[in-house]
Amino acid sequence: MASRSVEHRRIGTADVSPLGLGCAGFSLDHADDEERAERTVIAAIEAGVTLLDTALAYTPAGQRNHNERLLRRLLARLPWAQRDRVLVSTKGGHYRDGESFPVDGRPQTLRAHAESSLVSLGVDRIALYHLHWPDPQVPIEESIGTLAELQQKGVIDQIGVSNVDVALLRRAQKTARIASVQNKFNLYDQTSRSVLAHCESTGTPFLAYSPLGGTARSRTRPSPTLADISARHSATPAQTALAWLWSLSSNLIPLVGATRPETLNDAVAAMAIRLTKEEIAALSRE
Repeated sequence: MASRSVEHRRIGTADVSPLGLGCAGFSLDHADDEERAERTVIAAIEAGVTLLDTALAYTPAGQRNHNERLLRRLLARLPWAQRDRVLVSTKGGHYRDGESFPVDGRPQTLRAHAESSLVSLGVDRIALYHLHWPDPQVPIEESIGTLAELQQKGVIDQIGVSNVDVALLRRAQKTARIASVQNKFNLYDQTSRSVLAHCESTGTPFLAYSPLGGTARSRTRPSPTLADISARHSATPAQTALAWLWSLSSNLIPLVGATRPETLNDAVAAMAIRLTKEEIAALSRE
């Protein structure tokens, strides 16, 4: 693989790695294996990953804030010099109730969610707080306005939005300064292309969740195009898919849901891949 000069991304006033670790799987798939989560988080930080993504909704049924509390414990075991470099992003306005995941963007709910996350993370201020899903029953201006109030009170530092289209993003940006957008985006689902383009034009970081298409996609055979390009770079299809994402925008940060150190290290290694313009175009047509 050809080497790549990897530049950090900037979210608000913080410099972060161009790859983030999505932590949902530690609670939704492996809630009883804290040692596994610890090994993966340590591997991520040792590899230079400084963005960890969590949410109130990432929790087993019958529990609250499991993922946030887990990250608090894991980060507390690290030396301060390592812990101080990590930015933890969390989300509210979406939570778990048994086997359902309701959306609630009302001001009183967002205030309660943010306070709950503040305590669970064990921080004085939440570094980055996303509205997890826009509530169709609540104008986004009302939800974001509440987050702006929490920002003024020092509960949160930076405001983000998640799962938005361009119209909603524009409305949110008119209400408060939006530090980042977190939407689903990958080689197989490019629905948010217009959102990514808007983020590029406004210099807004775009956090791509499910960057490899999810578990079901990882179990399917790669297309001939993806397989061929991967072979040229001595890379796995997953690594090539990540390299394609980075090629699209200097604002894009994939959030890889690795739950094993090996998977995390494979994702980090993908930053060394440099795709040609022709390869990028061919993959974009997938």
